[in-house]
Amino acid sequence: MTEAPKLPDTASDPVDWARHYWEQQGLDGDEQRFLALTSLLRYQRIVTDAVDAELRTHGLNMTDYLLLMTLQLSETGTRLISSLARNLLVHATTATLATDRLEQRGMLQRSPHPTDRRATCVTISDLGRKTADKATRGLTGIDFGMQGSSDANINRLRNLLTTMRHSLGDA
Repeated sequence: MTEAPKLPDTASDPVDWARHYWEQQGLDGDEQRFLALTSLLRYQRIVTDAVDAELRTHGLNMTDYLLLMTLQLSETGTRLISSLARNLLVHATTATLATDRLEQRGMLQRSPHPTDRRATCVTISDLGRKTADKATRGLTGIDFGMQGSSDANINRLRNLLTTMRHSLGDA
């Protein structure tokens, strides 16, 4: 006895569901790019949800963690708030609010820029480094939200996304 084909509304993959109805309705536009966008956004949401859950166990959110890691990865552990915002692709207000939260918890310190009185420098503290290290170990334990993906696929994904980012001028 053969299994009946799945009806589109019972398709388990939402991207396949979208493809079916796109084709059935003969929609104009670039179907492949729409499906790639849909798949990318779904994957991003899945990864982000897993990462957010792990970061919460360390008292951090994604912006806090990425801010701490940007400082930790920098040569001196110090960056301008404005450059942190640009690097993290967030508004300066968001970077400032994250800085406020982390400063209140002793994970970083602010200081005036030595030559530009309008600029503020942010430096990661020892506690900030320890917190970032602990969170990174936790994220490593969940494969940074990409469980089940092979190293080869992760490298391919990173290389493809790097090429695509660079084609849009993000270098």
